[in-house]
Amino acid sequence: MSLDAPGAGSPPDAPGPHTTLLRRWHDVTRAVDTMKLRPFDYVVKPFEPERLERSLDMAAREQALLRKVERLEREVQDRFRFQDIVGHAPRMRQVYDQVDKVLHNRVPVCITGESGTGKELIARAIHYNGTRRQAPFVAINCGAIAESLQESELFGHERGSFTGASAQHRGRFEQADTGTLFLDEVGELSPAVQTRLLRVLQEGEIQRLGGTQTVRVDVRIISATHRDLEALVGSGQFREDLFYRLMVYPVQVPPLSARAEDIPLLAGYFMQKHQKALDTQPATFDADAIDVLCRYPWPGNVRELENVIVRTLVTCGGGTIGVDALPPALVLRSMRLDDAPAAADPTAAAPLPDGVLPLDVVEKQAIVHAIRALNGNLSLVARTLGVGRATLYRKLAQYDIASVPTDGGDAAE
Repeated sequence: MSLDAPGAGSPPDAPGPHTTLLRRWHDVTRAVDTMKLRPFDYVVKPFEPERLERSLDMAAREQALLRKVERLEREVQDRFRFQDIVGHAPRMRQVYDQVDKVLHNRVPVCITGESGTGKELIARAIHYNGTRRQAPFVAINCGAIAESLQESELFGHERGSFTGASAQHRGRFEQADTGTLFLDEVGELSPAVQTRLLRVLQEGEIQRLGGTQTVRVDVRIISATHRDLEALVGSGQFREDLFYRLMVYPVQVPPLSARAEDIPLLAGYFMQKHQKALDTQPATFDADAIDVLCRYPWPGNVRELENVIVRTLVTCGGGTIGVDALPPALVLRSMRLDDAPAAADPTAAAPLPDGVLPLDVVEKQAIVHAIRALNGNLSLVARTLGVGRATLYRKLAQYDIASVPTDGGDAAE
């Protein structure tokens, strides 16, 4: 008998028991197969049109969000590719070679260098170019957290473990599980947290504050500091055993002053980066402005350079940018005018025949005369005398020309 045939004694149109079971089996199988496709929603017939329309709208929104997340993930990974980190100076090429050797293992890396040199950028590049790129990258600035909160932030806490702990908190180690934890300014950790951190690195497990259970964590540690950790060890401020745990593979990021040849590249990169965000016209620095930027010592390193570029773009709005658009203090320091000692008076040299003047006296008189005649407009003075703006500033320092009364009665600084 066919399973589709009605049962004996049943009405012609009524399904038999075998047919009903078979239909139910097909329904269950189809439902299981459908769920394997991970549907967003389901509707039961007969369905209301409004219900179907609402479900379709929500599905479209979810797909748009998923595409946005994928795009952002690609942008993050692209941003931190090593070939996109600006710098071709020999010192930077050494950094790239060092980092390339630790991309595919989990050896602890300690990045040292002055503030503003891009230590976190290097740490992110290690993560997003390594085998853990799909896992979380969690960063914490140890110096920005009060000592009383460092333990909770790193290792988490249980509800009620201290006043104000109203819920369980997963610390940065748990958040970074299977990924990378970046400990910036690791030299600022308190002695108690240093002890706990050492145990975590040794055992590979943490215990939340106020808890009794241990939690296994698989985390790669990248640390960074602008301080001399070895000196801190010598003074007893940093544990020696923790120092050796973290400093397995040190990477030294050079200051910007040690790679001045990268400054024009960095300036152009930051120009392009911020033009769109600030909605300004395309901009470039002229040769004199680049000369000033390359002579400045950059105590704030790359971060300071980026801030100067943003300020200059806001001030000028685009076009060709000269020395006039740069911050005055930066220009003065780059030309050593902020602390230049007074130059000897060239007229005090040995007596000369009547009508004969030393060349430096003639040059100083020409500059002073031009400043007076052109009402202190130093850009116009430089063009009229046929020298660059940077050269003019050096001459002002050489001849101690700090203030010249102009024809209009004002002083040209």
